[in-house]
Amino acid sequence: MASSLPPGSWDSHMHVTDPRLFPIASSATYTPHTATLDQALENASRLSLPNLVFVQPSTYGTDNSCLLDALKRVTPARGRGVVVFDPSTTSLAQLRAWHAVGVRGVRVNLKSVGTSMESTALLELLRRYMNAIRPLGTWSLQLFVDLSIVDQLELLANELNGVKLVIDHLGSPTEVKDQLVEMPGWEALQRMMRNEHVFVKVSAPYRISKDPQYHDLEGLTKALLDVRRGDGVVFASDWPHTRFEGVDVQPWVQRCLEWCQNDVELQSKLFRNNARALWDVNE
Repeated sequence: MASSLPPGSWDSHMHVTDPRLFPIASSATYTPHTATLDQALENASRLSLPNLVFVQPSTYGTDNSCLLDALKRVTPARGRGVVVFDPSTTSLAQLRAWHAVGVRGVRVNLKSVGTSMESTALLELLRRYMNAIRPLGTWSLQLFVDLSIVDQLELLANELNGVKLVIDHLGSPTEVKDQLVEMPGWEALQRMMRNEHVFVKVSAPYRISKDPQYHDLEGLTKALLDVRRGDGVVFASDWPHTRFEGVDVQPWVQRCLEWCQNDVELQSKLFRNNARALWDVNE
């Protein structure tokens, strides 16, 4: 099955955690399992996803040392990174140094840490991040938020000006409805995705589905694939599936291939081409 993936495919969202070498943050809300780079590379080989995007997990806070160590070892030839930082204390020189080793984005995570913000304060914070990364020219602002608050974010799609916007994990609805329009935030997400600089990660189905084969996500996933003729989606494994350890993601890969309905061009967009555009891969 995995051999059916396009050559040079990308896993646009995975994590490395090694508490023995890189202690987790005191603010962490859970203790992650160890997931080393060697294990990540073994998983990448098994899934035929040779290119990796390392995303900073919440358990490390703003200490990106573990991520940067892995990214430097993999090199930008097959890796990219999405860090976490405080825009009020992080210099442009620091961002440029991270850029040089393959970092191409910053993540704001409200969902897994249970943070809620008033709309005005949230937009102000996200604009600060956008202003911080805009000089780099190719970075993305990655958001892990509940779909229900996407209505509040729609204004940002008109203010990107050189910044890309990425929404994690299928938009992260609290509950998937058969009628997608019944999900708060869904219509706003579709409108945002019409902007060529907005992407959604087709990832982490087990966080919202109760079906181990994910058939209940067919309508949602196909609807995302339809927007911009498939130009707004990137596949990701979400390895090592934090708080869902032991999940086998291969059925999810299979579902995604099937839902592309034998459209080789769409498969290439989902697994490779869109990721190369999003993560500034020119090699």
